[in-house]
Amino acid sequence: MVKSMVRYAIGLVALLTVFSSCEPKVNLTGKYEEKALIYGLLDPRDNPSAGGTGHLFRIQKAFLGEESAFVMAQNPDSSYFKYEDLFVELVEYAGTNESNRWVLDTIIISNKDTGDPSDNEIDFFGPTQRLYKAAVNINADRDYEITLKKRPASIGTPTIANMDTVTPFADSKISIIDESTFRFENPSENLANAGAQKMTLVNTSGEFIQYNIKFRQAANVGQYEVWLRFHYREVINNIETPKTIEWLARSIEINSENEGQAVLQNPIVGQEIYSRIGSEIPVDAGVTRKIGKADGAPGDPWPNDGHTQDFDIIVRMGGEELFNYIDINDPNNSGVLQDKPVYTNINNGLGVFSSRTEIDFTNLIYMSTESYNELIDGQYTSGRGFVVDPN
Repeated sequence: MVKSMVRYAIGLVALLTVFSSCEPKVNLTGKYEEKALIYGLLDPRDNPSAGGTGHLFRIQKAFLGEESAFVMAQNPDSSYFKYEDLFVELVEYAGTNESNRWVLDTIIISNKDTGDPSDNEIDFFGPTQRLYKAAVNINADRDYEITLKKRPASIGTPTIANMDTVTPFADSKISIIDESTFRFENPSENLANAGAQKMTLVNTSGEFIQYNIKFRQAANVGQYEVWLRFHYREVINNIETPKTIEWLARSIEINSENEGQAVLQNPIVGQEIYSRIGSEIPVDAGVTRKIGKADGAPGDPWPNDGHTQDFDIIVRMGGEELFNYIDINDPNNSGVLQDKPVYTNINNGLGVFSSRTEIDFTNLIYMSTESYNELIDGQYTSGRGFVVDPN
């Protein structure tokens, strides 16, 4: 998602230059106006205190010229501000009061995918690129602003103190996702024994039924994605290898219909789960597949309860700005419009500054007996060699 987001956004700038004419006296390249491109997603999981390495920002500029955009995009000088002239800060606010301010450091990445030149997409320079980094801890109860300032000629080495009176030429301010109110209600993370919980996908009559994932909302979220991760172990020639399948089960947009609801419900029909597993795993007579993560394996919090960890539930959240950006730029939403609207929350610029995070359900989830039997012999997954681990 991030890769396609960045490719599209930088592509917007390249489109400014895709003009040609058979009449040499007509100049379709307009007057250049310097615009910043800013892409940054604050995620509490990237906090150094949480084991992360910090928060990254892609900061570049729009370019305009007589050459093809495809040619100019390959030249880093077309997209970079001069390093010595750009002063980037991340500002933290407690309410309306500034509570902290940090100068962003630059880092160089050397693994940027430049893209496939035959895919009709606008590709960019790489694999080396300059990013900006804030190795700081962000807090859910604070607001954050990114500011870009140009160093005046009268200032030597720029610092927070001597750049304080310089007006930013581009900026953006957001409230980040506050996960403090988020809580799983089904499956429940508040059971008294905090132990294993059964997932029933098939009833005693052999019919598929719904499994309803429910959770309390977090603040400042524009979209939720509910992901499922299925665990199994592949056994070939007595060698056991852990395997997983992970997929997006539900996507929930926050709109007028569900805005303000404390609890969101996400019914998933058991048939969907079996169909997905069957489509991902091939029939192979020489392979046995044990259902679930190995009992007692790393990551199994209850190794002696007689159950295996069969499913993980992950809820991924995107901030309102990120959702608006993706929603507007979704090709499925363009309809018959020839001129697509452009979303940005960057003042005097393009791009998106927002937040994201994810929360995993940490209690153990195992399948019911009927659900196991369906996995072993059912219409979607029979022949895949599934067995219940006798251990």
